[in-house]
Order: sequence, then structure tokens, then C-alpha cells
Amino acid sequence: MRPRISGRSTSGRSGASSAELCGLVALAVVAVCVALAAPLVAIAAMCVAAAVAAAILSIRSIRWAWSIYFFALCANGLQVTVGGFTVRPEYAATPLFLLALYAYAGREPSARTRSPFIVGLISGSVGLVAVGLTSGMLFAPETAASLRMAVQLIVALIAVVPLTRVALDPRFVVRSGTAILSAISTVSIVGFVLDPSTRVAGLAFEPNIMGCLCAGWIGVLYYFAGDGSVVTRQVVLLAAPIPVALILTTTRAAWIALAVVVVCVMGRNAARYPVTIVCSLLAFTVGVAYLHDVYYRVGDADTILWRVVHVIDIESGTGAYRLQLWNIAIDQIAARDWSAAIGTGFNTFPQFNPVDPTNVAAAYLSSMWLGLIYDVGFVGSAFFAVLAISLFLGVRHKRHALPLFIALAICTSVTNVIWFAFPWVFMALTVTAARSGSSSASEENDVRRLGHPHKRRRHRAAVAS
Repeated sequence: MRPRISGRSTSGRSGASSAELCGLVALAVVAVCVALAAPLVAIAAMCVAAAVAAAILSIRSIRWAWSIYFFALCANGLQVTVGGFTVRPEYAATPLFLLALYAYAGREPSARTRSPFIVGLISGSVGLVAVGLTSGMLFAPETAASLRMAVQLIVALIAVVPLTRVALDPRFVVRSGTAILSAISTVSIVGFVLDPSTRVAGLAFEPNIMGCLCAGWIGVLYYFAGDGSVVTRQVVLLAAPIPVALILTTTRAAWIALAVVVVCVMGRNAARYPVTIVCSLLAFTVGVAYLHDVYYRVGDADTILWRVVHVIDIESGTGAYRLQLWNIAIDQIAARDWSAAIGTGFNTFPQFNPVDPTNVAAAYLSSMWLGLIYDVGFVGSAFFAVLAISLFLGVRHKRHALPLFIALAICTSVTNVIWFAFPWVFMALTVTAARSGSSSASEENDVRRLGHPHKRRRHRAAVAS
């Protein structure tokens, strides 16, 4: 009887396998036919399937959620327009990440943290958005355009408070973020080698945004560098392509921001590597002398050498162009009445100046600091100051966080990145990091349980027996 039972079960398994194989073949045929007949439908189906898979993985593991969210932060240049509204990966990844944070905090209550400056974070964020919405509805020539920018700002800011209330493992946060940005940087560098006439932009909106993104993450690495278990030698080697990509963006503000971080690194390690630092300073001095010698002999403004020589130049090129627009913005602010208190709405400078001085496109107010006064006035700028100061006050190791905050301040002086989430997330990480020690073991257990579901089933079966 045993052989007959074995034979029936074997044939049953074979029958089931055959049915499954036929079903898979049928599904594959249908998928190929749909892809050939309606490629847009196939692409949409793939996107939906990927979104469902990402949602499931993110809810089950905060590490998956962070990795997906960080990639979305880096890929702010990927966008589609739906009904006149620009949609970026951040728009889908942000609510998913917030839901994952909530689920993780529910599973691991020890990961919850408290910040004494949470009131400042909330009031600063809400006040900034409220003033922008009010002034946009009152004074913006195109109210819908200002409202769209308000939505983008809300998406950028909404993760700040949750990130400061839930502690993540800094080892995985830094390692995974570095790996993702390093991979993007490496591919971009290869693209530059194949076509040196282009500027490295990665997956960012433009090269200047990519430069700011790289500078900000290098500032994050500097903050965590004091902990050898977070910024290990492997992480440092993994991060090597990031400053290279930053340089190849030819973003001069990002270069200056990188120089600030490098100076801080030298000061931090002056006692350990005095000879190396002295030699580096001598090489830098020789390089500055050479650049001064060739200052008037570099004619092509599209080369990297010209940008290096003219790293601070407001008399020609984009520097003069930006200065001209800044003067226009200052004149228009000075000509306002009481509306100067609350501005004219988010991103209204191109609405009031639909043609720039070159008669090519709408004017772009690149300076975030001047843009704040233009868009939300002095009241909105005060709320922004409350938000930024509360973030900095929430950092325990403020001296180590200074390079990050200074680097972002330099970059935003010439490229307005207030609308993207990455600078806010980078600053929020320095707040969470001070209280993240208790979450490491719980996250390891979470990933271990997620990665080995069969072990859980065996354990339950053993207990039941």
C-alpha cells in the first residue's frame, strides 16, 4: 500500500507541477501579447506591480522603506506630467515611507524618540506653508502654479517630524544611502567619460541639484564619521565616486561646500595626520597660484577649468546673470506695500517675470534666501528660521553637524532646493542619530525575521508539537 500511496502522491505532485507550468506559460504568452499590442498598458501594469511589491516590502521592513525612499530622493529628476501637475518619485515614496515608519514604531516602541524642539519644527513647517498658501491665493498671477509648488514643499517637509521621532539604525542608513548615491554617481561618471561635453546630473533635476545632493550627503558622512561602526573603511571606499561626481557637475557652489567639508576634515584629523594635511595645504596653495596665473587666459566658458578659475565670479557668465535677476527681485520687493510682509506666493518670481533678460524663458530666482522673502515675505521667512533653528538645536553634536548645514546653506544661495526633500531629510537624520542606539538590535531582529520566514514556521511547528 505504501508504494501505491507514494505513486499517487508523486503523480499528484507531477500533475500540480504540470498545471502550474502550463499556467505560467499561458501568463507569459498573455503578457507578451499585451506588451506587443499595448506597450503603455504593459508599462503601467509593471509600474503597478512594482509599486505593490515596494509597498509590501516597506511595511514589513523599515530597511526596504528607507532604501526605496532614499532612491526617490536621489531621483528627483525623474518626473511625469499628469493633468499639468508634475509628479516625481518622492510623491509616491513619501507616504509609503511615513506609513512604514508608523508600522515600525508600532512594532518597536523602543525606537520612538522625543525632541524638545518638536513644537518649533511643527510650527515652523505649518507656518511657512500657511503663509505661502495665503499669499499665493491673494497675490499670485497664477494661483494654480503656486498651489502646485506648495504641494511639492509639503511633500518635502512632511517627513521631517516623523524622522525626528523614530530612530533608525545609523549604520544601515549611512551604508545604504552611500551605496545608492555611489551607484548613481558611478554610472554618471561613466557617462561623462563617454561624453565629456556633458555635466554630470545623475538622476537629479539638474547638475546643480546633483551637486547639492552630493555635498549634503558628504556632510552627513562627516557627521557620522566620529562613530567608527557607522562610517567604516568600507563605507569610505564606497563613497569615493560621490565627490568625483560632485566635481563633474561643475557646480561651483557645491565645490565651495565640498571645500568647507574638506577643511573641517583636516581640522578634525590635524593631530593624527599632520604631514598629510600640511602637504595638502601646500598643494592647494600651488594650485591657487596656477589658477591666478591663467585667470585671463581661459577663454572657453564651457570648460571645467574656466569654472574653477571663475569659481566666484559675478561679472560674467551665470554669476552675472544671477546677480542681475537678484537685483530685479530686490527692486520688486522694495516696490511692494504691506504685501512685502507675506510675499506673493510660492515660486511667483517667474510669474511676474515671464521672460528673463536673455529673452529665452521665464526668469528663475536661484537664491533660496532671496526667494523666501520674495515668495513668503518676512513673516514666512521668520517661520522658516524657526524651522531651521529648531532642526539645528535638536542635534546633539552640533559641531559635527555644522559642515552639513553650512554646505546646504552655500548651495541654496545659488540654487533653490527648498522644494526637494533631500536637504530636509539629511538635516533630520542628524537629529535622529543622537538617539538611535536602541533601534539597532530591533532592526536586526526585524530583518532576520523578514528574511527567514521558514525559520518562524519551523519554530512554531516545534512549539506546537
